[in-house]
Amino acid sequence: MLAPFSADYERRALEYRYRLPGGYSTQVELRQPGGRGKPVVAQVTGGRGARVGLSASEWSAVRSAARHLLRLDDDLEPFYARCREAGEPFIHAERTGFGRLMRSPTLFEDIVKILATTNTTWAGTKSMVANLVSLADDEGIFPTPERVVAIGAKRLREQGRWGYRAEPLAKIARAAASGRLELGRWESWDGSTVDFESEILELPGIGPYAAAHVLAVLGRYDRIGLDTVFRGFVKEKYFPRARKPVTDERMLKIYDKWGEWRALAYWFDLWYTPES
Repeated sequence: MLAPFSADYERRALEYRYRLPGGYSTQVELRQPGGRGKPVVAQVTGGRGARVGLSASEWSAVRSAARHLLRLDDDLEPFYARCREAGEPFIHAERTGFGRLMRSPTLFEDIVKILATTNTTWAGTKSMVANLVSLADDEGIFPTPERVVAIGAKRLREQGRWGYRAEPLAKIARAAASGRLELGRWESWDGSTVDFESEILELPGIGPYAAAHVLAVLGRYDRIGLDTVFRGFVKEKYFPRARKPVTDERMLKIYDKWGEWRALAYWFDLWYTPES
């Protein structure tokens, strides 16, 4: 739902504007016409390859990007095993294909979008991200750190409507563009989640809520991002008769038994309905 993604819900299609390794832009549509468990089909709908198709190497890049976006190579069997042990309603996670948290082509894009969710409404988030893509003026493609640096904090704040987030965004972009922020190292992190979280929290504008989501994007589900949705859902489902305010610590304990899968367990608990 955030630019430059677009969705056609009737056709169950997802489109994304993507920069090929050669520098060309292409618009790719992803669909799963056979339903769950069947192949994902990619089709060029605009830009490079729309008329004459893509080369073999370009199609290879598109396939790799699609697998990354949809996390097709993630091994969720350990999570599903825990769900089978937990019983209702978690036993349905595997059947519904739950757990592949969609992400962007780059970690930088995901971090920027997570920053855009802080202390605002969903409408505000969508507006900020759309404005950023528009300000970048790069064929509708999400901007690189270098392009965000070129836009500058002032334009981000005044024209992009990023408010106080403009300066943290500009600082993150400068760090990524200069190489001081090595996002590639984060993508292959093999240390503890505690140390990882501490490093993420050093980013400007990123607090515990946002850090939990960055970790999830990177396949670390140890942390749950505390927000009004979490508090409202857990209170209503697990503490409906509580006469005193329920602490965050007590709410989080509901998912402690899930260990490294806490966030996925909470998300399934939140989103699952018998009809799904």
